[in-house]
Amino acid sequence: MTSVAHQWLLLWAARKMTADAYILAGFDGPTPQGGVWNALPRPFELAHVRPDAWGVHVETCCIAAGEAKTAADLRTEHTRRQLCVLGRLRRRIGGDACRLYIAVPRSAATALDCALKAVGLLGARHVVRLHIPDCLVKEVPHGFE
Repeated sequence: MTSVAHQWLLLWAARKMTADAYILAGFDGPTPQGGVWNALPRPFELAHVRPDAWGVHVETCCIAAGEAKTAADLRTEHTRRQLCVLGRLRRRIGGDACRLYIAVPRSAATALDCALKAVGLLGARHVVRLHIPDCLVKEVPHGFE
């Protein structure tokens, strides 16, 4: 089971993907305020990893993957594997890199740098980093959801 903080981060990643003209086709919800996205199927599995969300661009038909990572997630081998696979997806026609959206708490930005550096993606133009203020992804006491 994912944490509430993870699910809020996923929501922010999905919002950015949608703002960039991607239509979500898979979403690992439910998330708070996820609306219709919560009814989408779970994303596909590729090379034994599964993104938290994925979508198709309305004009170019390119796909993009979305990931939500808490500070603790960024230190795991599983995350490095996900970043390796999802960060190297390419379009079949043309070979352009597919976008990878990664939402993290702002306090974990340095940890994200380390994780991206470890897999050779630090500074990659197709990686869209979202540093979400920590106060917007904190766990909420039961009854205040």
